[in-house]
Amino acid sequence: MQLTANGRALHESSIIIDGLQISQWGEAVFRNNRRGGLTAVSATLAVHEGFRRTIENIAGWYEMFEKYAELIMPVTNTSHILEAKQSGKTGYIFSFQNTSPIEDDPGLLSIFHALGVRVIQLTYMQANYAGHGCLERIDSGLTNFGLEIIEEMNRLGILIDLSHVGYQTTMDAVEASRKPLAFTHANPRSLWDHPRNKSDEQIRAVARKGGIIGANIFPAFLPSGNDATIEEYIDVIDHLVGLTGIEHVAVGTDFTEYQPRAFFDWLLTGKSRKGPIMELDHPLKNPKGIQSATDFPNITQALLNRGYSDSDTKKIMGGNWLRLYGEVWED
Repeated sequence: MQLTANGRALHESSIIIDGLQISQWGEAVFRNNRRGGLTAVSATLAVHEGFRRTIENIAGWYEMFEKYAELIMPVTNTSHILEAKQSGKTGYIFSFQNTSPIEDDPGLLSIFHALGVRVIQLTYMQANYAGHGCLERIDSGLTNFGLEIIEEMNRLGILIDLSHVGYQTTMDAVEASRKPLAFTHANPRSLWDHPRNKSDEQIRAVARKGGIIGANIFPAFLPSGNDATIEEYIDVIDHLVGLTGIEHVAVGTDFTEYQPRAFFDWLLTGKSRKGPIMELDHPLKNPKGIQSATDFPNITQALLNRGYSDSDTKKIMGGNWLRLYGEVWED
């Protein structure tokens, strides 16, 4: 996509935040995020892992913060995001896509918070101690354990993510939480009827609570799949803005850069012995125009081309995430 002078200048001057990536973390990804002008990224560091393995993953991240200090830095508050922008680095926010790292002990949340974790998803498509995922056979809602950890995440200042969570568990969580929540990387089911996408009712419920929906580029969740383009991605953003208003929409790409096929098989198998619980086309092809993090300026330009004002584009590209993080982490 051809960038206009205004598009380039706006992107370079804005806080640019990706609400979720689950890439193969290392120098190549870090450099792509810098080339794309990313100020901050919510980085998945656990999905199915238990406590010990997650601690090992965190230790690995702190080694990378030292090794690639010219490119990356940790983020635990909004001032760190502003610091990353000023220093020309990308800040990384520790996030889990499951509550499996705390196993059966809500007290472990305080340990992970002290180590820098700021976003935790309640379930990853299947059931766990907290509730039910979006691909589970039944969904009886949030458990007592789930209620307890929501209360503790609210107290500590950890953003609750509902992207892979089942319908009733999502609605229960929205009702139970004192603070705003998010679909960090999810699309509207009214545009594409996929079980990982969210109903308009769920989307509006999260928005009414003050939360945000991060529009997802993952091809399986878009109508054209591997043939999608950036224009179709902007259609998702348009639809979300129509449902919730500009203040509740952001970017959550779900980038999986450099991940091999074996990673997706592991990710989608979960606790099953029968193999992946969701089929994907391989190889995956991200939408034309936003195929890697280096293409992030194209989203800014595409929003401007679609008629969004400079100020509204800045909100979608990062300002809304920055506001939500402040409300949850620092309130």
